[in-house]
Amino acid sequence: MADSYVSSLTMLNEEKILSDLTSTAVKLGLITNVFETSRIYVYYAVLARVLGQVTEVVARYINNLNIDTTTDEALLDIMIKPFVKKRNATVAKVILKFSRRKNAVNVTDVFIPRDFEVMTEGQNPLIFRTAESRIFWKDASEVLIPAYSVEFGSLNNLAANTLTYFTDAMYSDIEVTNPKPAYGGTDEETAFDTRKRLHGYRYARDGSINYLQQLIFDNNVSYYGYNIIEYWDGFGSVLIALDVQSDEEYYDIVQAIESLKRDGIKYHYTQVGYVYLDITVTVKITGDRLNTDYNQNEIETNIKTAVELYFNSNIYVGKKLSKNRLEAYMLQYLVDAKYDIYETEVEIAPNKEYKKNPRTGQYEIEPWQKLYPARIKTVLEYNAE
Repeated sequence: MADSYVSSLTMLNEEKILSDLTSTAVKLGLITNVFETSRIYVYYAVLARVLGQVTEVVARYINNLNIDTTTDEALLDIMIKPFVKKRNATVAKVILKFSRRKNAVNVTDVFIPRDFEVMTEGQNPLIFRTAESRIFWKDASEVLIPAYSVEFGSLNNLAANTLTYFTDAMYSDIEVTNPKPAYGGTDEETAFDTRKRLHGYRYARDGSINYLQQLIFDNNVSYYGYNIIEYWDGFGSVLIALDVQSDEEYYDIVQAIESLKRDGIKYHYTQVGYVYLDITVTVKITGDRLNTDYNQNEIETNIKTAVELYFNSNIYVGKKLSKNRLEAYMLQYLVDAKYDIYETEVEIAPNKEYKKNPRTGQYEIEPWQKLYPARIKTVLEYNAE
């Protein structure tokens, strides 16, 4: 509709208005011919000039009320709200590698807490915080920990090996870096950027799972940091399990989601509960203990790293654990590390908090829980043949 109004008004320029006025005057018998020097023609010319300017202003105003053509960002921001939500700025993510310094004095187990700050060197450093706590075992050469930027924006997508500094003197025997670049940091979307997405955007304000997932992502919860269980309390209800360790952060996210929920949908919330596993990994290696070229501590470190990597990349909230897949992953990881290994076996200590499916052999938990390796014991077996 706006397009037709704008087109019609645009055609009513000064020349068209003057032509219409003189033509109407002839039809009404006010004049017989058009004389540019006549008094009535001069009056019509002045009136056409004023009306032409008015129609031009009205056309521009209507044009600005069109989502597709407006150049006023504040106005566009208001118009797009019923259809699509602007994307907020996001934090960047990275994997930090902690290792021991060559001149380390105390080689002991080191507890690296959640929210441990690592930053770039120099003035106005960019700061990242660890997303979870880990133990840097005394017989390990390194430990990998995911981290996220404190500030939002694409400026935090740092190059590799730039996060190398921290200020806590208690950890003077370890060093840190980011082997790969940080990623995922985005700036707040402008209304014009949102308009580009609008035509292909499904009407999202319907309370669907996709809409709810977007709300969760907008609150900086990772892909592995939540689970949505439909029909939790009957039709039209869902349970949202959030993997956050801080009560303050949890309630902030709940409040943000609750404020944007759709009518007719009932949300329930809970924090994710961890089910801790004691895991024993047996690795069978060709060769004997005396003649092998492999360093035992190095192999054990790689075993623990393989277990942690598998859980980080494959186990999320409510996810079942397949022992066979874990064994296959570890075998591939260790073989890729150029060890002559022909078999891995994983044993998981009994735990009343999970159920083992007798048919599939999978370790099952509640949909609001998450499996986590608490203790990893390694056993090396050598075969001289």
